[in-house]
Amino acid sequence: MSDTAESTDKTNPHQTPEDVALRASIDRSVRLPVLFFFSSAGVWLIVAMVLGFFQAMKLQYPGFLDYDFLFFLNYPRTRAAFTGALIYGWAIQAGLGVCVWLMARLCRVPLRNPITLIIAGHFWNAGVLFGVLGIFAGFGNSMEWMEFPKWVWPILAASYSMIAVWMITMFVRRREQNVYIAQWYILGACVWFPWLYLTANVFIHLLPGAAVMKTAVNAWYTNGVLFLVLGPMGLAAAYYLIPKILGRPIYSYQLAQLGFWGLAIFGGWAGMHKLVGGPLPSWMPGVGGAATLFMLMPVIAVAINHHMTTRGQHNAMSYSPTMRFTAIGAISYTLLNVVAALYCVFPIAEITQLTLASIGFQMLGIYAFFSMTMFGAIYFIVPRVTQTEWRSAKRINQHFWFSAYGTVMLVGLMIVGGLSQSAENNNLDVPNYSGVVNVGMFYVRGLAVTFLLLLYANANFFFHLVSMTLGLGKKEAEGPTLLGHGAHHQELPSHT
Repeated sequence: MSDTAESTDKTNPHQTPEDVALRASIDRSVRLPVLFFFSSAGVWLIVAMVLGFFQAMKLQYPGFLDYDFLFFLNYPRTRAAFTGALIYGWAIQAGLGVCVWLMARLCRVPLRNPITLIIAGHFWNAGVLFGVLGIFAGFGNSMEWMEFPKWVWPILAASYSMIAVWMITMFVRRREQNVYIAQWYILGACVWFPWLYLTANVFIHLLPGAAVMKTAVNAWYTNGVLFLVLGPMGLAAAYYLIPKILGRPIYSYQLAQLGFWGLAIFGGWAGMHKLVGGPLPSWMPGVGGAATLFMLMPVIAVAINHHMTTRGQHNAMSYSPTMRFTAIGAISYTLLNVVAALYCVFPIAEITQLTLASIGFQMLGIYAFFSMTMFGAIYFIVPRVTQTEWRSAKRINQHFWFSAYGTVMLVGLMIVGGLSQSAENNNLDVPNYSGVVNVGMFYVRGLAVTFLLLLYANANFFFHLVSMTLGLGKKEAEGPTLLGHGAHHQELPSHT
């Protein structure tokens, strides 16, 4: 199949045909829900890229598509719809598809009733659709990453809980008694998202309270989704895929445990540092900043583990689609946490707040880390559940390079643009805020071009994925779809 097959095929000389048959049975059993989540996520990714382009154009040219029947395509609504489609439509659904497959494989248990996951997935997509349409209809909220109308969140909470209970149940029924680090991260995401989502929505939408405290809860929630939901999903995929492709075990299970428990302990305390200098008790952003700095310890453990695992085999990036995307995602995870630590230092926080730099930080996490890792996982998983190979290495290569350049432009433009805005904001010769706005417009124009690059890359990826879902991929006998020819001799029979 795509990339090198299971590492156990190389490292375990006692593997039996029954083991191979069991893996094939597991892949068949999860085929429908996994492809459903991937396909649905791909649709929302295209929607998000289109909305991202619209919001960039509206920010610099408010008259863009300014027709009476398109009154809803103003900047605030397209910005909120873009965020909802990207996080809840693409990111979480792609993560769920990867986690379902990983949990089934690692537990060595075929899926008995896929209809439960598919029903939950339909409810999730209905919730996201209602949320995006509700924003365009004027019923959205101003809370970041919670812009959907307040009557949508019970739908999303219930559907995610159904999927989480299924994965926890499968873990309890597992045949393999060893608990892999990827399973720890998946279980963490299963538990942490309902906790974050329910807590934030109850405090913001149901309980009375001061608006400033709701803002504090919102800051805690956005940080939690990034580091305690998307982070574990991405790390679970990386910890599984890197050893599998290279055919060697992870360097240190102890370092892996340190990375997980460090995230579990400090991740929930971070987030408030975004409000440094705001009308809150000073200890709240102080604790958030300290937790963010302490997060560097588990991040360093993860970075060392990945580096030592890949040491001497970096050439895998030259031919393996999965390794190429996953490596970029793993590097971006380290960079994300370093930037987060810098942003919580007051002298830096005061020049990055309320600027484009905050968007750059979010895109570093959502796209550079999480999305790139998910692309790598999808390129690994889909051939195994469809029993066909990707049709075109050229398309995969184009997807990678357009995504890589687009991501660098997206993150770089927003961070540099934010710093430029801050410098202009401190220019006392400018009598009003117009200087900051004018400086930002240069970078927003680049943002629109970036979204066009990413739209092309992801449209290419989506139609490639659809062809695989419809069974139009290459047959197994034609061999794995690689980006180079340096390691064909390492490939194993595709039925593995």
